[in-house]
Amino acid sequence: MQPAAPALRRCYTLDVLDGTPRDLGEYLGKVRDIRKHWGLPEHKELWFRGENGEYAATRLRPKLYRPPGEKALKSVADLLDIEDRSFEDFRRCAAQLCDTKPEDDWDWYSLMQHHGVPTRILDWTDGALIALHFAVWRPREAGGDSVVFVLDPYRLLDQLNLLPDYANAKKAWKEYCQRNPTEDPDEWDLAYLPDDEEARKDTPLPAVPLLSDTYQISRRIAGQRSRFMIFGTDPSWISDLADRPDSPIKPIVIEAPAARLMAHELRDGGITESVVFPDLDGLGRELKQSWEQRYYE
Repeated sequence: MQPAAPALRRCYTLDVLDGTPRDLGEYLGKVRDIRKHWGLPEHKELWFRGENGEYAATRLRPKLYRPPGEKALKSVADLLDIEDRSFEDFRRCAAQLCDTKPEDDWDWYSLMQHHGVPTRILDWTDGALIALHFAVWRPREAGGDSVVFVLDPYRLLDQLNLLPDYANAKKAWKEYCQRNPTEDPDEWDLAYLPDDEEARKDTPLPAVPLLSDTYQISRRIAGQRSRFMIFGTDPSWISDLADRPDSPIKPIVIEAPAARLMAHELRDGGITESVVFPDLDGLGRELKQSWEQRYYE
C-alpha cells in the first residue's frame, strides 16, 4: 500500500514543516528551521532517519517488527525468540568473516543489524544528508513519497527518564546481580540484548526504547554516522510518539518528483551508495543506480 502525499502528510503535526522541500537547499533549510524551533544549541546533534514509501504502513519500526509481505505481525514473544536464535547463529558463523573481531555482545548485535539480520535496532544517523540518501535512493517500484524524520535525542531521553520503565529495569537487574555476583550492577542496559525466554523472566525487556552511543566498529557503521535506538517490547512506541503534539520527532516529507532531483544533487555533493556503504556491495549498487539512470532519465 503506497499512500498519496496528502495522506502521508496528515499523519504528522507539521507546524514549522508546512510545505515540502523542492531541492537540497530547501531541505537543509527545513533542518535549520527545526533546530531553531526547538532551540537546540549548535553543539548538540540532531538524529535523522530516512524512509521511503515502502515503509508507510510500518514507519519508525525496526526490521524485526516489520512483517514480510502481507504477513501479520507475530507475537512479540515469538519475535524475541526468533531474534535470539538469529543472534546465536550470527555469532557462531560470522567470526570467520569479520575483518575486526567484535569485543562484546553489543558489537555483535550492531554488526548483525548492519548486515541485514532483522533486529530491534532502529538505525538513525547524525547526518542529514545521509538520511536523505536513504529516503530518496530507493527501488522505483516503491513509489509514494519519502520522509526524513528529525529527532531531538536529548528531549526524547528526558521523556524516557520520566517513565517507570528504566527504573524497573534497573531494579530487576540489581536483583539479578545479587543472585549472580559476577555481573556488573551498572550494566542494566544488557537487558536490551537478545536473550532466551528464561533469561527474560529474570531481567524483563522494557516496553520503551533505549538510545545508544554507537561504537564505530565497522566501516559501514562509521560511513553512515550511525546512531542506534534499541526497541523494547512495544513495536509502535516511537511511531505513536511521533504523532503527539509534544513529540521530539518532526517529519520532512519529500514528494516523489523532488526526490529524483535531490538524488542527483546528493550525488553531485558526494553522498553516494559507496560512501554510505563503503564496501564492494555499495560500489556495485552505486554503479547499478547509474546504469538505471541512463535508461530512465
